[in-house]
Amino acid sequence: MDDPRQLERKLARLEHVVHVQRIGLGLAGGIIVILLGVLLFGKTPRFGRAILVNDTVVAMVKNERAAAAVRERLLAEGRKGFEGVATFREKWEDATRPVDGAEILSVGQAVKALRPKLTVVVEACAIEANGTRLLVVPNESVATDILNKLKARYASQTDAVVKATRLKPEPVLRSVTVPPGEIVSEILQGVERLSQARATPRAYTVKPGDYPERIAEAQQMRLADLYRLNPGLKGTTLRVGQKLTVLGPGVGLTVVTIKETACTELIPPPVSRVRSDKLPQGQTKVQHPGQPGKKRVRCEVTMHNEREVSRRVLSEEVVLAPQPKRVLVGTAPPSPA
Repeated sequence: MDDPRQLERKLARLEHVVHVQRIGLGLAGGIIVILLGVLLFGKTPRFGRAILVNDTVVAMVKNERAAAAVRERLLAEGRKGFEGVATFREKWEDATRPVDGAEILSVGQAVKALRPKLTVVVEACAIEANGTRLLVVPNESVATDILNKLKARYASQTDAVVKATRLKPEPVLRSVTVPPGEIVSEILQGVERLSQARATPRAYTVKPGDYPERIAEAQQMRLADLYRLNPGLKGTTLRVGQKLTVLGPGVGLTVVTIKETACTELIPPPVSRVRSDKLPQGQTKVQHPGQPGKKRVRCEVTMHNEREVSRRVLSEEVVLAPQPKRVLVGTAPPSPA
């Protein structure tokens, strides 16, 4: 049986060994923690928010919030006060990416870098005809006001009763997204733009049966313009195959107005011829000049803008009968020589 003192010495040595092992384990654990920290943090890349335009990185900002602030500032300054939904014509994307040595820009710096790369477009309303865009306005309400003002421009209420007005060709309203600089917001300016025909000269070959008035009507142009474009034409006979210059159809809108007018017209006095043997044969003499009558005429007139293109008589009412013009016709044989 071991001596109690020896047992105490063995226990003491055992406790010392355990204490040393604990210290070693603690040191090893500390070293492991340090090594893991180096591995995890010493080599972890720095991240930022990349802003891409058409898949190309243009700017790097701090985070998603900064990227949103850049986008909102660019849209606000680019929409120029228009209320339609604004966006960019180019593809915009922002995503979290490693910085990799790139400079982190402030919101103001990023706006300055992106401004020349982006085009702000806003929702608007286009007025089109025959597939051609004539005008872009802020919204459909403004477009309707402009079209109504255009029709009212030629619908005079002072000299006629307007029966109908329409636009030729028939306009179509379409939702579009365009840069604010292409939008016309003033109603009167829009009316002027739409009423301009912007017709362009082109060649025309005379066909059988053509004459100046017929050509002008077929080309929807004024006869005076046909003569102006073709000096020397007035008063001459057209030849088949002759080359003329005419105005091609414009891309503007024409206001077609159908109105009813009433006017008073003179009725020429009828001529009454009376044989008289008091006048030598072959001579005539006005015995009474007569007097014109008056009639009330109602007509339906079709106008293209300010130009009359047709007139149809609806009714005539004589309000003052004409007095005949009396002419004596000599029947007396000539006296013998």
